[in-house]
Amino acid sequence: PDEIGLRLTQLDYDRDMAFVALTPQKALAGVARLAGEPDRTAAEYALVVRSDLGGRGIGAALMNQLIGYAHADGIKRLNGMILAENRAMRSLVTRLGFAVEPMRDEPGVVMSRLDL
Repeated sequence: PDEIGLRLTQLDYDRDMAFVALTPQKALAGVARLAGEPDRTAAEYALVVRSDLGGRGIGAALMNQLIGYAHADGIKRLNGMILAENRAMRSLVTRLGFAVEPMRDEPGVVMSRLDL
């Protein structure tokens, strides 16, 4: 089986959560995903928004939902890797209070962190 496909479609709800945004026509507009560490001290997030729907606040709404859920669930820190060239995502997480810094071992990638 496709391991990535399985991870995206099958959640361990004790550690993971996903939120989706739909268009008025019920088409998928974006997905935010949270994958918690076993000790619940931190979680990794991922966000995808359809390219034709960028700049409409979908990513911000999904990230705010994810941050609120993580905080309520007792997670202390969110981490996420972002392509350095993805200015929109870097700008979004900076506005949301994330610290962003280059990853030394991954050229072209930055790490974003938010303490909750």
